[in-house]
Amino acid sequence: MVTNTGVVSWNTPTQTASASVSLVVGGVPGVAALNGSAWHDFNFDNVHDSGEPPLIGWTVELYHNGTVVYTGQTDPSGNYRIIGVAPNDTDGSQYELRFRAPGAGINTAALGFCDSPFTDGPQWIRDIVVSSGANLQGLNLPIDPDGVVYNSVARVPIAGATLTMRNSGTGFALPTVCFNDAAQQGQVTPADGFYKFDMKFGDPACPGSGGDYIIEVTPPPGTTYIAGYSQIIPPTSDATTAAFDVPGCPGTANDAILATTQYCEVQTSAAAPATSVPPRTAGTVYHVHVTLDGSQMPGSGQLFNNHIPLDPDVSGTVVLTKTTPLTDVMRGQLVPYTITLNNNAGLALTDVSIVDLIPGGFSYITGSAILDGVQTEPVIGAGTLTWNGLVLAGTETRTLKLLLAVGAGVSEGEYVNRAQAMIATTGAAISGEATARVRVVPDPTFDCTDVIGKVFDDVNRNGRQDEGEGGLEGVHVVTARGLQATTDKFGRYHITCAVVPNDSRGSNFVLKLDDRSLPSGYRLSTDQLLVKRATRGKAIKFDFGASIYRVVGIDLSDAVFEPGTTEIRIQWRPRIQLLLDELKKAPSVLRLSYVADTEDEALVKRRVEAVKKQVADAWKADKKNYMLTIEPEIFWRRGAPPKRPDLPQSKSGGAK
Repeated sequence: MVTNTGVVSWNTPTQTASASVSLVVGGVPGVAALNGSAWHDFNFDNVHDSGEPPLIGWTVELYHNGTVVYTGQTDPSGNYRIIGVAPNDTDGSQYELRFRAPGAGINTAALGFCDSPFTDGPQWIRDIVVSSGANLQGLNLPIDPDGVVYNSVARVPIAGATLTMRNSGTGFALPTVCFNDAAQQGQVTPADGFYKFDMKFGDPACPGSGGDYIIEVTPPPGTTYIAGYSQIIPPTSDATTAAFDVPGCPGTANDAILATTQYCEVQTSAAAPATSVPPRTAGTVYHVHVTLDGSQMPGSGQLFNNHIPLDPDVSGTVVLTKTTPLTDVMRGQLVPYTITLNNNAGLALTDVSIVDLIPGGFSYITGSAILDGVQTEPVIGAGTLTWNGLVLAGTETRTLKLLLAVGAGVSEGEYVNRAQAMIATTGAAISGEATARVRVVPDPTFDCTDVIGKVFDDVNRNGRQDEGEGGLEGVHVVTARGLQATTDKFGRYHITCAVVPNDSRGSNFVLKLDDRSLPSGYRLSTDQLLVKRATRGKAIKFDFGASIYRVVGIDLSDAVFEPGTTEIRIQWRPRIQLLLDELKKAPSVLRLSYVADTEDEALVKRRVEAVKKQVADAWKADKKNYMLTIEPEIFWRRGAPPKRPDLPQSKSGGAK
């Protein structure tokens, strides 16, 4: 009985009045009503028990003589009601109910047999007879799918996967006559990922005495999933193993639910395993190579809770970076590294491993690994550190910090630490390779060679700093690698870690004095370039001497030479001997100057070189003479060489 009550109120304080009318719910004279439920029947008893989920939003269609006369959907409780159905108990017309999953198409398989007082089939009820005023109950659809096709990583159902049942011996797909629903051969999974092979036996391709069959699964179109059976959760039986004996399973150790004595379930849950269930454990068992027969239907012809995983293509879904705040390190130093994982997949990734390849000679400091603030020790292998069993929630970021020590035997150079994220069970990389580089440099105390020395005023020009000879300030010394030092007011300089000599035999070290930085009038009294042998951890000393030298000058011009030649006029030739005599009086520097006017530039240069050679040869002839330094100079009265009228001129007026 349904009671409808109306209430009216007025005035202040409020006054009310009400009236009710009651109706007995049941048949309506002249028409009939159809009622039923749809649910997932976990225990196969055709009773909607507590805990069995209703099928919400399933389409219910009523056909009258093959024509649709009603279309509706199941409510949040899985129930439906069709009213106003014309009686057919006297006219012989036909009624049929059909049930369809949300989004179902022509390749969507029927997932269960209907249960009603009439003729039942896979998701349909036929031969329904209604009389005037009838209120038919119990026109139900309990479904019992074989399992779910699901994502092996995220553990969520997969829509759009295609399943095919093949003969194990021939490899051929079974004909549709082997199934109560023809759409089950080549079926495509709906949004909930359910599939079902509702076998019927008798055809030679599917004999009732039994046969071995292969369940083939093809991922949805696209690149989201990897073709073939899961490598993360491989099947317990496949084409390479013996077939799983379904008729012999009920009541054995292979039967996960013993209460359903006529059915074989390989997992306890009718839903896909949760992410908390480790891969390759009892909670993820499934079979794709099975033996089925018609001896005890439906339990001997179907395998239930046989959830089949597919591997998503997760390569590159994790962004992994590795950094270190250090660039240069020394032997024995501790080097901190930070590994950061960013999950860009948007879904949970389980059984993730971080594999860290450490450089040769580096070693892990026990207890230093901190994962998200929690000490987490790795598995230590030959040159590898591995953290297994990690879970990355959707868009989660995880941070790992650790310390490595630089071994005593590590030589100088660059060392690269590499890290990568992988799926542990398959070894498939899910991130690119991240690197962090450090450069092992010499220890200033034990490996480097310092260079020290002095630039002194060598008054007596004997190449040694004697008592009373002070230093020269502001003079530059330069190494072959470009390191430069400047002397202080005492003439001293120091180059820290100027060279790292060879470990076993040492190395030559070259140092040069920049004579342009000497004070005015000073010339070197020692070699400008010095070479010494350097040994690790020991300093070497380079001293340079410089002194104010006597400068003797000779001036040349065009009038000194025969016209157009480098030959000195006869009247000027005795001057060369006078010059040599003057140079012998005391150590001197010869400054050879040429004052040019309108001569050819090339001729001027040849004349200067000719005189320089003549003087040098004459000076070297006497072995007693000191080493003479000759400094040639050319001066142009007009500021530059003259333009040559016989050469073509550029637009700017200069010779080309």
